[in-house]
Amino acid sequence: MGEPRTLTGEYGLTSSADGARPARVSLIIPVYRMDAELRQCLECLTRQTYGDFQVVVVDNEPAADGGVGAGIEAVISAFAAAGLRVRGIGCRQPGSYHARNAGVANSQSELIAFTDADCQPLPEWLEAAIEAWDTHTRPGVVSGPVALYPADQRPISLYEMRFSYLGLINGRGDSFVTANWLIAREILTELGSFDASLRSGADVDLSRRIKAAGHHLIYAPNAVVRHPTRTTLEELLRKHRRTVGGAWNRTPRSLRTLRVLRHVLRRGWSRYRDLHRARASETELVTGLLKVQRAITAAEIRETIRLACGGEPER
Repeated sequence: MGEPRTLTGEYGLTSSADGARPARVSLIIPVYRMDAELRQCLECLTRQTYGDFQVVVVDNEPAADGGVGAGIEAVISAFAAAGLRVRGIGCRQPGSYHARNAGVANSQSELIAFTDADCQPLPEWLEAAIEAWDTHTRPGVVSGPVALYPADQRPISLYEMRFSYLGLINGRGDSFVTANWLIAREILTELGSFDASLRSGADVDLSRRIKAAGHHLIYAPNAVVRHPTRTTLEELLRKHRRTVGGAWNRTPRSLRTLRVLRHVLRRGWSRYRDLHRARASETELVTGLLKVQRAITAAEIRETIRLACGGEPER
């Protein structure tokens, strides 16, 4: 596992772009080829009931000069012209955690929030998160529900509705996901930022470091972010390959291949059993979900073997 990144150094640290007082909250949004989704996310942010925030969009596929690509820049410019306090930066290092680290390093606010370009924060999201932060002792991270909703009624979407961890109540365990985060800059300075070498699961890693340092993980039920299900099999398989890559990087080298394969097979078998139990009452639906599960398990096994043969985890 790589060492956690510091806020300065590799990612740099810039001054405020417009010379204005930094907002209390900087909201970091990494984006990779999601112009339309980013537009919808920023539209949601124009309706926030809490106003003291600024947005830093981090383009993880920047232009040749290292700046924001033309498509993302057009989205940002439109919302900036409409009054949203938003700017963009480029990040050449591939991976959403590199992009998040770059966003933190290029912001100045006391508090840092994170969401994803394909998320849709509800209007009270930041207000509820800030209220929870201000009313708790020794807060470490505030998060709330990531409410998954079906993009359509096909098996891919319904599979995610049934099994995705985003469909669960975020933060009831020992970690939060970065689709819905609020944290203090000083905590990131104290503990280091996301371990971007993990590609997947760095939010879990940082959550556990924060908790181990004596800070509290706070669940704010009214701080809600919506997230659509994926709609194609390739999108879903890519997500699961990244998850395998994250597990690979987090697992000690000794017997790594066997341990990751065991995890893949146990999870796949558990879901097979769940689906077969439901088959009696939902025959047609479950048949489609079983096909999706078979494709996922096969993809996860292939990805584990590829990594064992020296491949690199997907971004």
